[in-house]
Amino acid sequence: MTTTLQSNDFFISNNNNNDETNNNLIDMTTTIINNNENKNSKKKEEDNDNTIIPFIPDKIENTMNSGDQEQLLRYIDPEFLDALPDRGAKNADQVFEQERYNLQDPDTPELLDDFDEQPQETKMLPPRDYQYELFQKAVDENVLAVLDTGSGKTLIAVMLIKHIAAKEREERLKRRNTKLTFFLVDRVPLVPQQYNVIKTNCDAKVERMYGAMDIDNWSEKKWKQIFEESDVCVMTAQIFLNTLRHGFIHMSQVNLIVFDECHHCTKRHPYNLIMKEHYEQCNREDRPKIFGMTASPVHKSAKSVEQAIFELERNLDSRVYTTINGTIAQVVRRAREVTIAYTTTDGYENTKLCKQIRNKINHIERYKRLFSSTDNILKELGPWCCDRLWKHLLKEQANRIHDDTQDLPLDKLNEEDRIIVEAYRLARDAAPDNPDIKDLTLFSGKVSKLMEILSIFQQKQDFCGIIFVERRHTAVALDLLIKSYHKFDKTIKSGILIGHGTNDDGDIQMKFKKQHETIHQFRDGELNLLIATNVAEEGLDIQPCNVVIRFDFFRTLIGYIQSRGRARREDSVYCILVEDNISGDCVKLDDFRRLEVKMKHFCVEHPERSVYNPYNDADDDEDDEYDEDFNGCRYEVPSSGATITLHFAVPLIHLYVGSLPSDAFCALQPIFDIFPAGEGFTCTLRLPSNAALREMTSEVARTKSKAKRLAAYKAAIELHKLGALDDHLRPKNMKRQILGEMAPIFDENGQIVGSRRRRHVYEKRTPRFWEREQNDEEEKIEKDHVKAEDDKDLMIAHKSSWREDGDIDMFEPRSQLSHVTQRLKLIENNKNSHLKSTNDQVLTNGSSHELQNSTTLVPNQSINTTTIPKKTMNLLDDPIDLPNGIMKSFEQLGLVPNPPLKPVTITPTTNSLTNGSTLVPLPSTVAAATTTEVATTESKQLEADAIDNMNVEEPEDIGQGPFDVWMTVILVEIKKDTPFKVRHMGLISWKPLPSTPDFELYKKGDPFKIGFRSMSTTFRIDRSTLDKLAEFTLSICSAITNKEFQCPLIDFPYFFAPLKTYNTENIEYPTINDLVPMDTIDWNEIDQTIIKEQPNIDLDHLEQNVQDKILIDYADNSRRYVIQEICHDLHPNSPPPENLTIRESDYENFAAYYLDNFKIDVTRMDQPMVRVQRIQKVMNFLMPIAPAAPQEKKRTATFVIPEFCKIFWASASVYQSAMVLPSIMTRLDSYLLVKEAGLRYDLPISDDLMLEAYTTPSASMAMNYERLETLGDSLLKFIATIRLYINFPFSDEGELHCLRIRVICNRALYQAAKRLRIYRYVTSHAFNRRYWRPHHFVAPTDNPEALEELRHHMLSDKTLADVVEATLGASYLSSGLEGGLHTAIQMQIPFDDIKHWSDLQPTYIQSRTKVPPRAEAKALRNVSIQKVQEICSYEFNTQLTIVEALTHASLPNSTAPCYQRLEFLGDAILDFLVIRYLFKTYPEADPGLITDLKDSCVNNHVLGIICVRNQLHTQIIHYSGRLVKAIEEFNLELEKMDKNGESVGEYWTELTVPKVLSDVVESMLGAVFVDAGFDLAPVERLFEKWMIPLYENHVRPDTLKIHPLRKFTTDLQRLGCESFMLRNHTTLSTSADSQKCVIFLHDKPLATGSADNVKAARRNAAAKASLRLEEDPGLLKAICNCSITSRRNKKLEEYDDDDD
Repeated sequence: MTTTLQSNDFFISNNNNNDETNNNLIDMTTTIINNNENKNSKKKEEDNDNTIIPFIPDKIENTMNSGDQEQLLRYIDPEFLDALPDRGAKNADQVFEQERYNLQDPDTPELLDDFDEQPQETKMLPPRDYQYELFQKAVDENVLAVLDTGSGKTLIAVMLIKHIAAKEREERLKRRNTKLTFFLVDRVPLVPQQYNVIKTNCDAKVERMYGAMDIDNWSEKKWKQIFEESDVCVMTAQIFLNTLRHGFIHMSQVNLIVFDECHHCTKRHPYNLIMKEHYEQCNREDRPKIFGMTASPVHKSAKSVEQAIFELERNLDSRVYTTINGTIAQVVRRAREVTIAYTTTDGYENTKLCKQIRNKINHIERYKRLFSSTDNILKELGPWCCDRLWKHLLKEQANRIHDDTQDLPLDKLNEEDRIIVEAYRLARDAAPDNPDIKDLTLFSGKVSKLMEILSIFQQKQDFCGIIFVERRHTAVALDLLIKSYHKFDKTIKSGILIGHGTNDDGDIQMKFKKQHETIHQFRDGELNLLIATNVAEEGLDIQPCNVVIRFDFFRTLIGYIQSRGRARREDSVYCILVEDNISGDCVKLDDFRRLEVKMKHFCVEHPERSVYNPYNDADDDEDDEYDEDFNGCRYEVPSSGATITLHFAVPLIHLYVGSLPSDAFCALQPIFDIFPAGEGFTCTLRLPSNAALREMTSEVARTKSKAKRLAAYKAAIELHKLGALDDHLRPKNMKRQILGEMAPIFDENGQIVGSRRRRHVYEKRTPRFWEREQNDEEEKIEKDHVKAEDDKDLMIAHKSSWREDGDIDMFEPRSQLSHVTQRLKLIENNKNSHLKSTNDQVLTNGSSHELQNSTTLVPNQSINTTTIPKKTMNLLDDPIDLPNGIMKSFEQLGLVPNPPLKPVTITPTTNSLTNGSTLVPLPSTVAAATTTEVATTESKQLEADAIDNMNVEEPEDIGQGPFDVWMTVILVEIKKDTPFKVRHMGLISWKPLPSTPDFELYKKGDPFKIGFRSMSTTFRIDRSTLDKLAEFTLSICSAITNKEFQCPLIDFPYFFAPLKTYNTENIEYPTINDLVPMDTIDWNEIDQTIIKEQPNIDLDHLEQNVQDKILIDYADNSRRYVIQEICHDLHPNSPPPENLTIRESDYENFAAYYLDNFKIDVTRMDQPMVRVQRIQKVMNFLMPIAPAAPQEKKRTATFVIPEFCKIFWASASVYQSAMVLPSIMTRLDSYLLVKEAGLRYDLPISDDLMLEAYTTPSASMAMNYERLETLGDSLLKFIATIRLYINFPFSDEGELHCLRIRVICNRALYQAAKRLRIYRYVTSHAFNRRYWRPHHFVAPTDNPEALEELRHHMLSDKTLADVVEATLGASYLSSGLEGGLHTAIQMQIPFDDIKHWSDLQPTYIQSRTKVPPRAEAKALRNVSIQKVQEICSYEFNTQLTIVEALTHASLPNSTAPCYQRLEFLGDAILDFLVIRYLFKTYPEADPGLITDLKDSCVNNHVLGIICVRNQLHTQIIHYSGRLVKAIEEFNLELEKMDKNGESVGEYWTELTVPKVLSDVVESMLGAVFVDAGFDLAPVERLFEKWMIPLYENHVRPDTLKIHPLRKFTTDLQRLGCESFMLRNHTTLSTSADSQKCVIFLHDKPLATGSADNVKAARRNAAAKASLRLEEDPGLLKAICNCSITSRRNKKLEEYDDDDD
């Protein structure tokens, strides 16, 4: 017969293998504290919170790319195998933020800095006499040095720079401010050349600057750094002029300006503007020295040599000097000049190819330049060159189309592109190679003569030459001819060197990088012939040539002198091609030769005359007005010194307009309308609709150009006053500012502030509800600490009436309660007293406490211990003497008291401590010390005597009572079919437990409910009863954790009491208020627990004896077992059941096993065997995932012999209930903490949502903050955007973006969370049985690691930011938008004077009073109001809002602003509505899925579809033909997909959607919201009409297309890795693989991708990265140390005593 008592226990029998998730901060926390001890003693944390300890992860060597190179090349392009992340690398959050705010990397491509290569050292020879002579002159006065090309002018400049630099170093010893030297050049290629010369020959610190360095966007800080750290700056004149104009430097801060090729200093050249606008405005004593260099001071517009020299001297405030020293002739070798005449040719008719092409593309306006260029070539060079140039130009155009359209077939191209491709096909076979160069029907006489000359000179062994031409197209045509003439293949290697050109179709460009490369190739001999424009005439250090051919006749004296100067080799020849007519070029050549001689003679004689010889043409009205332009209008910004002049005004306006937000469909330009007015003209300047200023009209001016400048001048001043231009007169570059706001800020350890990787160890708070005493001083400090930063955008949280005052009383410290007030007054008095001697103190963790005899300690066994009450004393300066035993207790804990403790020898007395001494810790800040060794009688006597001699006061005692306490019944849901009973447990507390919602725990993944039902009144107990409850609590907690706990009675946070009633499937307790606690509590159980008797089993009454009992098998190490059944069919002499594999399986019977293993004999063979199951350790009931089945040890019993068992002192039903108490109390603590946080921050959030918001994923609970964080993120963006839209009415979209990022970025949220100390209320640790205990309980086996686990937790910056966002999400779900706004304010999100949702409309109306009318009534003519209202199903109160919402920036002279501000608002509204919709529609979706769905719901493609499907695109107000065409093509594509049945899922992802369509959808949402007075309901109805039907049909989890980068980052984060970055490598090219992306994993390249655009390259790289991780699953584990789990290095499992 078998009697079943318990089939399967409810809580006892389970595993504990899953309770270790993310808990062991043990190793690292101890290491952190030790490593940072010295550092933290020197450096205060930002908030003076010494519990915040930064965590710096150990580095692991990354060897992932050290394997098979061939395998690596599958994932990584060869050029990036050794790449390292630089400052351009971004983490995934930054990339997604950029895409979220429609930002890309700056448009300027990444240019390879060719100048960083080591320059050829151009060490100069010692100066010659004439150079030294001119240098001496330059030291004394301002000099314009006129010397031939190649005569060493730059050496004179270097000598002067060195002289000035030495002088400056001396001056800096006397004055604080520094001065710099500027070496100015006219052309960009000269910058690196002169930089290298100066750097090589001078020890000064030299910097270089040129346009490709994105100098226009340099910050004031960048300029200041350069000027403070440099002595000499080499730059183009335009950059220096801009720097002066913007006020980054002033002329008084300059000690020397060197003007290279100074003959340009005329009229409106930057050289002259520098002098007129800034030099002449500077006080004479503060002006810098001037040194100019030129081969000829005569410029092309001069009427005479004298005029040119006098004007140049006047403009540069200098004297012209040259030399008559004979040595110069030895230095500068004069080339032999040869004049070669060519026969002029009559004009040519258009070739056949020209006519065919003209017929095809002549009607296309943008290709007009192609015809003008080829017409000139036909005239000057002949038909062959013309056709060959057509072939070249059309090929360039066709290649561009090929790249732009990604090789679409011809029939898919638009008309213009198709025509160009067809035209190129016509030209492919034109102008074949090896033409007859003497055929004058193919070539002009000039070209034939050139080829004849080259045929002669190519025979020179060291041939090196330059052909000078006037036009860029001419250079290209001649180069094409030379390359096609194969007789030159082995002798002539030609190339072109021309200017930059423009982006216009048909123009020819040569970028700076290519120029630099060509010069290097020519210098290195890779090329031996250059065909160059005048870019090669001036200054460039080009290889000296032996042949220079002037193909196109020069127009100026300087052109003649400088091109001739390129022929500097010995026996060099300078060939000049001239027309064969007598009165043509030959006459001009003679004139130039005479002019050169006259110029040199005049320069030699001139210095004796007055420099300021009056030279003015009084009749030249243009010059009068020219001087007036410089001396008349001037506006200066006092704070920076930046200036607006008439000459600066127009480019400044263009600079401003170019910075305005725009798209591909509008090229924003200022419009200057000039009208006759009286005797002159006026100009009206009209700016785009999104400009801060719309229109400005000038006064009447004498000329059109003057009127234009005046209008721009007035507009620029007004833009500065409006704030559109800053004090440096630069437009606010919002894109760059936004990227700057998003740029990472690194701390002193190189960690990014606000990131996931940056972690700190923070205080983990104990709920104040359990605390018996409040540290008032600490609370005051905390309240003072909750301050906002100095940032004006941040506000201090304020109190309101969201919470009732009664709730707060529940969290008052129980020291305020009447029954302990009297005792605590004594403690308070003692706080202010001093100890009588140094022996009266024991310090723990730096705090001093009185040492007292413990009569109130409640031990688990009868152990006398020493108690340290929680009282803070003044620290003494001298070290404190302590007995060796107590000193050793401190050492065992690794505590270093301050002041230090000194061991002393103490004379024995009669007092003793029976079991050693224990220093019992108190909450949060006081450490515990225990002596676990078995002390000798002598040592214990020494310690007792030491304590006796300390003259300590009587111990603090709780008193004899009576005590008023509160009882709460803990209810556990027991499933209906459970065949055993689980007792109710009472929770007795000093204060009424706040109402706590029912919650679920989990057993093997199955949920069961827990509830708390509290009595409404107190009940009274005496001291003896209280002692019993304390003894029971200690005993039951010690039993379930296998620890011997101790705690002073006064520090008990609560007490457990077993009740006589049992849990059921109903967690209600209907008679709770009728409960009589003293009758309901099972005092017999308590007494039995206190006595702890463990009797033997009565074998004669076995079933009655073991009912509701736990057995202890004392034969087998006293293991505890719960009874499953009594097996009357099995006895000790029975063989083990064959169907079970148990420990006795290899034995004859059970008795044999006991005899063999435990050496004991069975006395009664008739006793039944008892089937049991071992009681496992306390399990984690908080984890919803079913744990793995425990692996029982081989010695674990399945059957036990009753004779060898005892009965455990706790009933099975009580023990069952106790086993779940740790999980219940852990959850209750979390509830109490978040209740405390809710009260502290005044948050209108339900307890359940509050707990969810403050629980991290690492806690392994059923809930965490991730979903709420996703909702809160969108809510924060929404409400922050409303505030910015209202309070910044003058800010454009870009500025609003920048402001929003500053407010809602992770860095700002983290800093707010840290200021508010939110980390104290966060639950981040998973339940860990090893560290659980009621608060203030200690055990002799405790160690520092255990204490650290209880007091601290590690959180990342991103986690704290996420908690803030989750709090916002919880507040919205609890209290709607009003509650969300209030919570945002409490979380220190700035909202100015907005406190309630109802404040939005009045604040908006008030802000509108500052702004002029946004639109005029006549603008209504541009749109069908009725149609728009039908589309929106909403009737507008202000119809002009519709106009603003639909006006595109391309509309000229618009009376309405463009939609960009409303689009900014609508974007945030849409984001919030979509997240809310997804949150409701997919309640079980994880945050990653929600984010992926949201991305599919709000991208430009889907919004474009919504726009077209609702016919909103028909109402857009714009002025862009390209937009019309783009919308038309998009519509046609949609119609085709609908017709073919392809409109399924996210069918729009591959379509080209004009962004304007998505913009107006968002702007209309914003318009409805604003027009409705910021009421969201009308927008919700519009959302339901436009969006939801599309989402339901096309955007679902089953149709989702996940972005590869999103998938990659999500996978990595799921695996715990956070050390990955992306680096884009962009170029100007649009070829298929021109844009590249590298993904780094732990600072090594993981994968690369390429495409014709950055986004596609990023996708490809992410796809390859995911593939690599899939194919090598062990890769991440080997190199990653990001996650806490991996840092533990799989610490060995700790076992309790009963595991042995």
